[in-house]
Amino acid sequence: MNEDINKLIDLQAIDLQIKKFDEEMSAGNTEVQTRTETIEKRKEAIVVFQEKIDAGEQRRREIEAAVEDSEIRIKDRQTKLMNVQTNREYQSLIKEIEDSKNMVKNLEEEAVHIMEQAESLGQKLTEENNVCQAEEELLAEKMQEVGKLESGLQKKKKKIENQRKKKAKALPENLLRKYEKILLHRNGLALVGITNGVCHGCFMSIPPQQYNELMKGESLANCPTCSRLIYYLPEAETE
Repeated sequence: MNEDINKLIDLQAIDLQIKKFDEEMSAGNTEVQTRTETIEKRKEAIVVFQEKIDAGEQRRREIEAAVEDSEIRIKDRQTKLMNVQTNREYQSLIKEIEDSKNMVKNLEEEAVHIMEQAESLGQKLTEENNVCQAEEELLAEKMQEVGKLESGLQKKKKKIENQRKKKAKALPENLLRKYEKILLHRNGLALVGITNGVCHGCFMSIPPQQYNELMKGESLANCPTCSRLIYYLPEAETE
């Protein structure tokens, strides 16, 4: 087989290893990011629950003040009933007393509802806080794990990148440029074998004449479908 083809095969193998390292590091960081976003959403929910509880407590205090004012008014009007001189004045006071009593009743019912809601929200708030705390502990562990993994992968990547530089320098400059351009646009896979006339990159057939030429093992070509660099790979070697 042509010497440049063998060099390219070695270079592609190295680039696939580098790609694998990058993907492993990316997967770890993605999981950390996902966990972080989940925790942030829980914290947002906690803020909303607390705001609702605080608003309910504020409204409950307002109701207490309103009930107190209404009860004072009722007592005042009941006292005035003792001194009324006309039926019209009497009926007016009676209506005012009844209206105030109804208002107190409605306010007290609202206060009960607010307390029930506060209890429910308080339970949810406690649950969210507990879950959030547990998830933050897991996140800290995951970040430490990812950090160690990334550190190890970076060392391996740096070592293999040094090998890549040597392999790349051994190739003709124009061939290297062509290879790296395809590498960039084909998700890290620029060179693939052809077996039984089928491209291992896109799994499409190439023209028979082109395949026959590649079978000589002395040249490279571009796949007419995916544009990757292709070379002849005997079926026995694919196994």
